[in-house]
Amino acid sequence: MPSIRKTFVARSDDAPQTRMYSSELQALMWEILRTLSQIDAEHHLRLDEVERSATEDELKVYVRRKLTAAHRERREPYVTQLEKLRQQQHRQSFGI
Repeated sequence: MPSIRKTFVARSDDAPQTRMYSSELQALMWEILRTLSQIDAEHHLRLDEVERSATEDELKVYVRRKLTAAHRERREPYVTQLEKLRQQQHRQSFGI
């Protein structure tokens, strides 16, 4: 099978745009992402505990559903806030 080689030519009008964000906005976004990561990690640990338990399968299903619902509810305000910050970031980037 012949080898296919692609060549890309960069032109000034094709150059990727570097977006600059305020350091404060970026710091807030990183903090929210860290919090979401912690929430997700805790959720996975709890699910693992349920899986390793000697509880009946039917009860495990119920507990997993409850944990997942609580997980979604807990992370929802952070996801909402992150989306607002992303929109703000977008407006700043494009001067909207």
